[in-house]
Amino acid sequence: MLKTIFAGGVEDASPARRDVSLPQGMNRILLVSTQPWVFPARLCMALRLAGAHVEGASPSYGFLGHSAAPLAWHRLRPWRMGPDLARAVRRARPDRLVPCDDAATALLVALHADRATRSLVEASLGNSESFPVALSKGAQMRLATQLGVPIPPTVFVPDRAAFDLAIAGATLPCVLKVDGTFGGTGVAIVSDARAAGAAWDRLTIRPSVLAAAKGAVLERSVRPLMDRQNWRASPPHLQAFVAGTLANRAVVCERGRVVAGVSVTVLQTAGARGPSSVVQVVDHPGMAASAAAFVARLGLSGFHGFDFVLGPDDRALMLEMNPRATPICHLAQAGKHGLAAAMLEAMGTHAPPTTLPAPGETVALFPNEMTRDSTSPYLQGWHDVPCNDLPLLRSVLADIAMTSRIANFRGWLRNFSQRRSPAPASCRSCAPPADP
Repeated sequence: MLKTIFAGGVEDASPARRDVSLPQGMNRILLVSTQPWVFPARLCMALRLAGAHVEGASPSYGFLGHSAAPLAWHRLRPWRMGPDLARAVRRARPDRLVPCDDAATALLVALHADRATRSLVEASLGNSESFPVALSKGAQMRLATQLGVPIPPTVFVPDRAAFDLAIAGATLPCVLKVDGTFGGTGVAIVSDARAAGAAWDRLTIRPSVLAAAKGAVLERSVRPLMDRQNWRASPPHLQAFVAGTLANRAVVCERGRVVAGVSVTVLQTAGARGPSSVVQVVDHPGMAASAAAFVARLGLSGFHGFDFVLGPDDRALMLEMNPRATPICHLAQAGKHGLAAAMLEAMGTHAPPTTLPAPGETVALFPNEMTRDSTSPYLQGWHDVPCNDLPLLRSVLADIAMTSRIANFRGWLRNFSQRRSPAPASCRSCAPPADP
């Protein structure tokens, strides 16, 4: 599959990495990413092609620093991201900040305490009164109830005793969630009351040093170790498990008004609770109405995402709001401009027409679907490969290859240790006779 991508004739269609002079009226945008995700670089390129001056800020293990998209890249050291981001803002002088993960949003909220950056943060995220809700899944569910936005039945469990009581009266399976997490790491599906305690401990106790070190080795970064150091307990809540189709909506908004949005249903995921790998664009009025209600009440600005589950009756139940850009924000057909153009329009300057993907279009997200199944038939359709960013493409493919080598080595070690370990005494009598 990797050879097929290059054999197709990938061209470096990206514009020059640094501009000579900034045309009058061009918007300056700083993307902020703290995670080793690909989509921030994709959104960066989409904003550039739509006509913005875009710079990036991320740790060295992120893909923004390996992409041709940002006109300048500012390094965020994992052990001092806050001060590094403040310095990047002073150097980039952006009109807007675009966070691409929840930790990045928290960094922006921390900048709000500085009078010099307060107005910039509010222009980027919206009304400052929305910040506590944006960073708390539990607060989002309370607000949804106030607004009449459909959600799964939810119970707030401030401590272990309340959790045990809720589990005793709950219909299993149910879903335990905590704040300050993303990518499924703060979610546990409780299918058996006997396993409920382990799920509670996993989400409410600081990860062990061994687990963090293991994550650092697998990810080849210090991020898991820093996440352990910065870990804070958060109030969990318990939701009824709703069997249905997962769905997302991404919007660009300005001062409580949705400028444009795109909704998708999830056809494939990378793992049982992993990120989406194949999505299909849909037109779902219920998802649009729920997102618009949140945007209006909180006075939001910038990119925001909303997660839903569609029940058997196609009713959209909101699961959470993501106060940041999401992996579908950059999607647009070749030569077209999607939510990136809508973002520039919201900023009040000239922008190309916003052309969103049409309902019914199916997109295989790169690299998620390729790594899930390199023979997937979805790869023969709209495969969202970054053909206009050759440095990014090479970096992602190299990362995939390294991850594969590490997985193969771990498998070899596991098989070797199993061969070296003698069978337990209780099982020796059951072992088949050796070949003569």
